[in-house]
Amino acid sequence: MKQFEPARINDQYSLVLNPTGNVDLYKEGIGVVGSMSYYYTRNDLPLFICRHDPTADLRTIHDVMVLLDNQMDEMVDCGCLMVGGRNVAARY
Repeated sequence: MKQFEPARINDQYSLVLNPTGNVDLYKEGIGVVGSMSYYYTRNDLPLFICRHDPTADLRTIHDVMVLLDNQMDEMVDCGCLMVGGRNVAARY
C-alpha cells in the first residue's frame, strides 16, 4: 500500500492516514504530536484538529476531511485497511 500524501492544515501541522485507519498529526520539526482513529471517530476530527491548532478554519478542516475521506475510500477499494490485524475493508 502506498504512503498517502499528508493533508496539510497549515505550515506547521499535517495529518497522515495510515493503513490501520489511524490519523497521525505531525508538527513540523517535532514529529507525531497526536493520533486518533479516523475510521471510528471521524466526527471528532475537527475537535482533534482545533485542540492542537485553534487557528484552523472551517474551510481548511473541510478540505482536510475531504482529502482523508478520498484516501480512506482508496484504502477500502484496495482492501488495505487493517484494524486489529484484520482486513476490515474488503469489498465483495
